[in-house]
Formats: sequence, structure tokens, C-alpha cells
Amino acid sequence: IGSDITVLVLFSCHCFSHSFQWDGRSRHVIPAREIYSDGKEHRVLDPQRYELSRRFLREIVVNLSGRHITVADEKQPNFVTLEHLNADGTSSLYAVFFEVKKDSSRRRRLVLRVQSAYLLDKGLTRRQAKGGKVAFETLLRATYLGKPIRG
Repeated sequence: IGSDITVLVLFSCHCFSHSFQWDGRSRHVIPAREIYSDGKEHRVLDPQRYELSRRFLREIVVNLSGRHITVADEKQPNFVTLEHLNADGTSSLYAVFFEVKKDSSRRRRLVLRVQSAYLLDKGLTRRQAKGGKVAFETLLRATYLGKPIRG
């Protein structure tokens, strides 16, 4: 695409919080200090997501050009990259879901929004496992040129 394209990276609160339905506690017993609001929705701070995002998320995003990226949903379009964790030899999959769009307010800029990042407790879904692969540069070029990415 050229060397003078800027990619602005934004992180959703889903990287460090979860919905009330996944919390396991009744909403009225959750301490106010654990409730996060981004102005659109209220969620519960998730210690595991928070710690994993602090430890891994920046490095994963900075190194997207060298990572395997899967087309998680070509209708949205939504992409995922996976990190294998655990120093003890076991494997956990840390999934980072993101989208890339052309910035509507600034020329020559793309917006990469990390929608969510969390451990996949049950492994990949069938859609994720069968999703097509795309190189990060190809993804950026297609987004900039307005071309679809097929999975």
C-alpha cells in the first residue's frame, strides 16, 4: 500500500472485562469497583483477561505482520490470531479478535480495533478452525483498497 499509511490501534473494553451473564454472581452482589462502563455498555472487570492483555496484547498487535491471521467471519469482517501460552508445557489458546477499517475522517489511515481477547476454554470453534488465512499486509492492502477478504 505504500509506506505512509498509518494504522491506528484501538482496544475494546472486552479485552479486560466480561459480560454480567458470564460472571456467575448476581449483579447486585458485584462490587461497584468491578463494574466498568465505556458509555455504551456495563461489564465486569475480568482479572484473567486484564492480566493477559497487559502481558501479551501489545506485543501480539505490534507483531501482527509475522503472525498467522484467520478470517473468523468474512461477513463482518472479523479476524483472529492465536497465541499459545503456558510455560509448563501445557497449551492454552489466547485469541485476539480484531477488525480493520478505513478511517472515514482521515486520509491514508486505517483503524485496527481489537474487539476482544481471551482464553479459549473449549478450543477453536468449527468456524475458527476452518477459517481462511490471510497475511497482515494483504489484509491492510485489501481494506485500504476496499476489496473483500475471503475466508
